[in-house]
Amino acid sequence: MRAAIYLDHAATAPLAPGVAEAMHEALVDAAGNPSSPHPPGRRARARVDAAGETLAALIGAEPREIVWTSGATESSNLALRGVAEFVGDGARIVSVVTEHPATRDTLGVLAKKGVTVDWLPVDEGGAIDAGELAAALAQGPDLVSVMHVNNETGVIHDIPAIAEQCAAAGVALHVDAAQSLARLAIDVRRTPIALMSLSAHKIGGPKGVGALYIRRRVPRIGLVPQVIGGGQQRGLRAGTLPTHQIAGFGAAAAHAARHGVAAQPAWARLRDALWDAIVPVGGLYRNGRPEHTAAPFLSVSVSGVHGAALVAGLNEGEPELAVSAGAACSAAKGESSHVARAMGRSPREAAATIRFSLGPGVDDAAIAAAGQRFTDEVTRLRALAAAV
Repeated sequence: MRAAIYLDHAATAPLAPGVAEAMHEALVDAAGNPSSPHPPGRRARARVDAAGETLAALIGAEPREIVWTSGATESSNLALRGVAEFVGDGARIVSVVTEHPATRDTLGVLAKKGVTVDWLPVDEGGAIDAGELAAALAQGPDLVSVMHVNNETGVIHDIPAIAEQCAAAGVALHVDAAQSLARLAIDVRRTPIALMSLSAHKIGGPKGVGALYIRRRVPRIGLVPQVIGGGQQRGLRAGTLPTHQIAGFGAAAAHAARHGVAAQPAWARLRDALWDAIVPVGGLYRNGRPEHTAAPFLSVSVSGVHGAALVAGLNEGEPELAVSAGAACSAAKGESSHVARAMGRSPREAAATIRFSLGPGVDDAAIAAAGQRFTDEVTRLRALAAAV
């Protein structure tokens, strides 16, 4: 059996070059607690500080504006819950219907606690309307929360324009940049972003570590910490720092700085080649306008097939295609894609939505094989359905 063709980099990316080595070195040579003042602790602290400098440089931030977390989900929880609790009674947050569950579900919980949540709709291309945002901003929210790149479709929200609109209204902006880091240029010195969630394993770092950028420049954002304990990280997020994971995040950020954005035209070419290979099978709907979609993403809703059967067939056939149904987190809960539904797909089409996401190791041969495998499986399932 041929090796699986891995087209699920948006779920998690394989370790980037240098990451495993950085983690091993931190485990062996910097095993002390980075909060301790002795030499082993100082060596661990030096690794943490170096990673912070590298990650901060990647987004145009200052190292002291980086707070380490367990991942982008925790980062978004800290941002959303932290602001809501800091504001207290009457807190109001604006977000988008196509957000990641880390935002949607957190805001759902906050709404039950009395926070007013305004949800912005999207058009059939997955974009929000500036007029809709302006109307929401006129209500005087305390925070706007928007993904940079949608995790299912790759649709890019125009964060610089959104940030300027929020800044003009005097409203802080939180950006979920888990899928845009290393794919799109981000510079918080030029873009008025107050908070930004980041993830290591989406850019070739280890799972279990992320970061929240918290702007220190005026106007500063108020946050209530969500993890309380030893006062680490200026009291914003307590707990002993995982030196080896942070070192791995730093190594992945260093690799991304050299190769991330520069590689995107190649992924766009391969992504479009995949679409060209599968579109002849017919009955496919491409979710998101190509010109406004991050290069490695291709989201396709398929008519005439059962979604679960299609995913199972692709994942288990030969060659195996490692793909997700919409997003890995939605598939884990057995849900159809809320993103595809928000973009106008029927429930059945949303349930038969496949996300291809490209990354290192994917080449022309892999794309050709994946295109043929997808076409064969869709054809087989449609034939079975017609025979029933």
